[in-house]
Amino acid sequence: MFRDLQSRILHLPASMPSETSPLSADVYAIRGETAWWIFDVGASDEAVDFINNLPCDVSAGELLEGTAPRLHQDAVSFKKNIIISHFHRDHFFNLSRVHFDNLFVGRETIRHCDENIRARSGTQVVESPLQFEDGIQILIDPIPSSHAKGSLMLTVGDDVSDRDCCGEQSRGAIAFLGDSTYPTVNHNGPDFYNVQLLYQQIQFLKGCLAQRFVMSHRRFSPREKETVLQLLENFYAMRQSHKNVIEVP
Repeated sequence: MFRDLQSRILHLPASMPSETSPLSADVYAIRGETAWWIFDVGASDEAVDFINNLPCDVSAGELLEGTAPRLHQDAVSFKKNIIISHFHRDHFFNLSRVHFDNLFVGRETIRHCDENIRARSGTQVVESPLQFEDGIQILIDPIPSSHAKGSLMLTVGDDVSDRDCCGEQSRGAIAFLGDSTYPTVNHNGPDFYNVQLLYQQIQFLKGCLAQRFVMSHRRFSPREKETVLQLLENFYAMRQSHKNVIEVP
C-alpha cells in the first residue's frame, strides 16, 4: 500500500502573474485506485500541461505499491475527476483547456463556466456533502466563505469517516481549503470578512474530520487545524456590534 497519504499527492505550486503568465493557483492531483482527484486547474499553461500529462493508463501493481505511475501491459484506465474550489479565474480558468471525466463545482462557479462545460454529462453542482471510496476516502463539501460564494472543500484520507455516523476526527486526513478561509478582496479599501459567514465557517471547520489543512497560494505544508481555527477566531473577536463586516488590517 502507499507509505502515507502524501505519497499519493502531486502538487503544482501557485505562480505569481508575469508579463507572459497570469496569476495561477496551486493544483493538486490525488491518486486513488480508479481516478486522479484534481483540486483546481489554475490559469497558466504550466497547469494545463500538469493536468493533461497525468497518466490515464497506470499499472495496477504500481497503484498498490505506491510507485511512480508508468505505462504497463496490465495498465488500468484511469479517470480524471476535477473539483473546483471557487470561481475566481486563477483557480478555474483552465477548465476548457484540460481533459477530464467528471467535474464537481459549486452553484456560483457553474454560473461562470461556459455552455460546453455546463452541458457535459459529467458536470455536477455540489450543494451538499458528497463522499466516494477510491482506495482512499474522498469527501467534497460546500464550505461557508467570505472570499467567494459557493466554495468547496476537498478532504482526502485513508480513514475519513462518514461525518453523519460518528463525527470522529481523523489525523490521517488532509482538507484542501482553496481560498475559502481568506477575506473578501476589496480593491477600494481594506479586505474584510462577513461576520455571519466567518462564524459559520469557524463552526464548520471545528466539525471537520481532518486535522491538517492546506490553503492555496501557500507552499504545500499542511497546517494544524487548531492553528487555522485560532487565526479565524482572532479575526472574529475583532467584530463590532454595529457592523456586519470585519475589516482586516
